Amino acid sequence: MLSMVDYVHERIQSYPKDLIGVDFTMGNGHDTVFLADYCSYVYAFDIQKEALEKTKQLLKEKNNVQLILDGHQNMDQYITSFDIGIFNLGYLPLADHHVTTLLKTTQMAIKKALTSVQQVLFIVVYPGHEEGYKESLWIDDYVCQLDSHQWNVSSYKMLNKNQAPYVIEIQKKSV
Repeated sequence: MLSMVDYVHERIQSYPKDLIGVDFTMGNGHDTVFLADYCSYVYAFDIQKEALEKTKQLLKEKNNVQLILDGHQNMDQYITSFDIGIFNLGYLPLADHHVTTLLKTTQMAIKKALTSVQQVLFIVVYPGHEEGYKESLWIDDYVCQLDSHQWNVSSYKMLNKNQAPYVIEIQKKSV
């Protein structure tokens, strides 16, 4: 069975190549690198300098990525439109687990992302820690209320693992 991140990467490959991608939670840079290989240009956000440095090392000579040391809730200061986006919520693996994505900023970022996305938005949700649980409750409720004439919303999750990470895919319908 695929990990949640591998599932997202596989699903992204069902969309056209050479689009504009956004990694809303850069972390260790794996989603950013994947998007850089698949998309024509990528914007990647994180509030931790450590995340930018790790990602920069992974990117090597790639010049189609803008690394942004800022919170994802400020995405509208950098981009007005994108095709594919990834939120990989939670905390930076192997770093301070007290530095996590926060419900308030995640709410702002997802709402802004949905006004700018042209194709699809993926959200990897981690309900296994306190802030992640709060995020999961809000996200599940919010995406269930999206207009089904404008959006397709699906979920990929392990049903037999308590508080396991899961993926929400939000696909914008063609008008």
